[in-house]
Amino acid sequence: MKILLYVNKDKDADGEWLKKTADFLKKENLDFSVLTDDELDGKTIADAIIVLGGDGTILFVNEFANKNGIPVIGINAGKLGFLTEFEKFETESAIKFLIKNKLVKDERTTIEIGVCGKTYNALNEVVIQRVFDNTRGSVISVSVKIDGNEIETVTGDGVIICTPTGSTAYSLSAGGAILAPGTNAFSLTPIAAHSLSHRPVIFSADNDTEASLTRGGKAGVFVDGKLVAYITDGETVSVRKAKRKTVFLRKVGSDFFKILTEKMKSQKRV
Repeated sequence: MKILLYVNKDKDADGEWLKKTADFLKKENLDFSVLTDDELDGKTIADAIIVLGGDGTILFVNEFANKNGIPVIGINAGKLGFLTEFEKFETESAIKFLIKNKLVKDERTTIEIGVCGKTYNALNEVVIQRVFDNTRGSVISVSVKIDGNEIETVTGDGVIICTPTGSTAYSLSAGGAILAPGTNAFSLTPIAAHSLSHRPVIFSADNDTEASLTRGGKAGVFVDGKLVAYITDGETVSVRKAKRKTVFLRKVGSDFFKILTEKMKSQKRV
């Protein structure tokens, strides 16, 4: 069995978790290696990648795990941890479950984004959003077509097109609906729309979507929170369901709605 380790160094500044985990893997006679940022563009084969961090760290390594077909075991060292399954103190238990084949697969739909001649994979969302610099800061207009049919033009700060996984992230903050992970649908969520009529739209994940900037001069395209391109008036971003899903390994009996309730309650003020 080959295991990869990826560590958000800000969450393990003294290297204690990595050392302890590496020692345990050696004790169990498991083949492992520590994945560096420079290796995230490469190809490899492994049975699992154990990721220490928060949801942002999971998103950061998603494209690597997705293209290589490597299941992810998330160890929470962040705040919410919607995507992580285990806490830091449960790391050894997670490895033991993996060895004994007592973890279950949780397959998450991802989206393929095409912009400026390049292709990206997102677990959460793609966001087309106005940018602020020394020359502009006005609202933008984004025209959205689904299977070639224009459904609306949003004037405001931009739009979010998200997966069910991403529906509990930025989209939720912008007033979008929560989609259960197995739902074969995406959500189009306006951001600060300058209208009383714009509302989130839920549509089939099997539809092809295009979003074009029609006003504003310039907008940023963000894939899972990372700025990947700028587009100008008339340029288009294509969005479709990706062929490959990202796979998480979870405890038997793990329940999305129970986790959702617990995580949301943890954010309430005391």
